[in-house]
Amino acid sequence: MVYKVAPYIPDVDTFDSQNSLNDKDIQDLKNWGMNLVRLGVMWEAVERAPGVYNYTYLNEVNTLINKLGDAGIYTLIDAHQDVMARAICGEGMPNFYAKEIIANGTYCIGENFDYMFGSIMEHYGFCKSIDDYGFRKDEDGNPVIEDCQTVQFFQYYTSPESWTIFRELWTNKNGLQDKYVAYWEAVATVLAKNPYVIGFDPTNEPLPSWTSVSNMLWTILPNYGNFDKYDL
Repeated sequence: MVYKVAPYIPDVDTFDSQNSLNDKDIQDLKNWGMNLVRLGVMWEAVERAPGVYNYTYLNEVNTLINKLGDAGIYTLIDAHQDVMARAICGEGMPNFYAKEIIANGTYCIGENFDYMFGSIMEHYGFCKSIDDYGFRKDEDGNPVIEDCQTVQFFQYYTSPESWTIFRELWTNKNGLQDKYVAYWEAVATVLAKNPYVIGFDPTNEPLPSWTSVSNMLWTILPNYGNFDKYDL
């Protein structure tokens, strides 16, 4: 149950087959024998400005979790992301961090490799910039969601913007990973002691990222044939 745009929480009042988690939904889940939900509590929903956390939102989430718990339904907290940022047809990371990263320059595999082979990669649909899709932009400068949905979202993972955002998170460039940990600390402040919370999913479907071709091969080749053992 992941509500990917503001207010980042399902409607708890009016029933809607796509957008609500109200009394009817909860009763339906109970009637169907469900006892667990995976609830999205995304980074961008919690950190609304750099270092500023929305505890009102977290308290609303806590209330919803308690309501589910009263019906015998437990919750796994999901730091959901798809393509990591709204600025590149996804969600997850606060857009102010994503836009700052993109503004400082992006690349896919390695800066030298991209320079030599970028046009070839793009020809085959790899390393295609989000701007090259020609999507309309909303008032915040983000691609319009309706346009984003005309392409299978996994293709956006191969964009230079996506590779770079993940790269900076994994390498903690400019303290980005520290900021992610701080978001989790804010979440834990409100939700860690809730008896109906059974766990925390640190990052939904994380994307690996590399700084060069040699770095990529050093990661992949030793594990060739054994990827079933890894969630990359």
